[in-house]
Amino acid sequence: MKQTGKIELSGNSIIQNERGLWFSAHEKLKEAGTGIEHMKVAPDRISYESGWIKFIDSIEEAWTSFFDEGKNQFPNFQPWAGAKDKQRKSDQLLAYLVQSRHQSQHGNVAVEWEPGKIQVAPNFYGEINDLKIYSDGSFEVEANPSGDSHNTVTLKHIPGDPTLPTIQNKREKEEYLPPKEHLGKKIYDCSPLAVANIAIDYYRATFQEAMEKFGCAKAVTQVSKKRCM
Repeated sequence: MKQTGKIELSGNSIIQNERGLWFSAHEKLKEAGTGIEHMKVAPDRISYESGWIKFIDSIEEAWTSFFDEGKNQFPNFQPWAGAKDKQRKSDQLLAYLVQSRHQSQHGNVAVEWEPGKIQVAPNFYGEINDLKIYSDGSFEVEANPSGDSHNTVTLKHIPGDPTLPTIQNKREKEEYLPPKEHLGKKIYDCSPLAVANIAIDYYRATFQEAMEKFGCAKAVTQVSKKRCM
């Protein structure tokens, strides 16, 4: 008697799947994006710095994976990507991030912080005397509100913002200043988060350009020169 059925997957099996072109590079690019998201919502400095390290590590790993796979897959890849690699070394922003990654590999976090500030008595009208601030965050103050005002004195702590420091490459005897330009355009916001967003857009665009230039050609070969859409 003829029987039909469908092959079942055994329990606890790990499903087999195919890795697409530059799969690992794109995964690392996603990790870099995750680092940026961590910076955006970081509740403290350690969390922010962890996001920055994740970003600079992942973006460099993404490029290395992208370059090595492309070189092995396509004979004409290296001249095209070599020009991009030179750009990474000459462009202020891209070169700075490469050096930041080197710093993180040596256990240094390439982020500094501006000094914090204390805002004294916002929205208070009157006279303030003898303000004392203690190490546990409490304070004492002699305050005389003006007129009929019954406002109480408050103090607000404003932590310093993150900044990019000058990086010293002692081995090469070079220094890398926080980037002021990228691809000939002025950078107006040089904060780590803003710089990271500019950089990830550059790498996303570069990877997309490569997919259109080389990925399409590979697809044509695989389907017997069927038009690649």
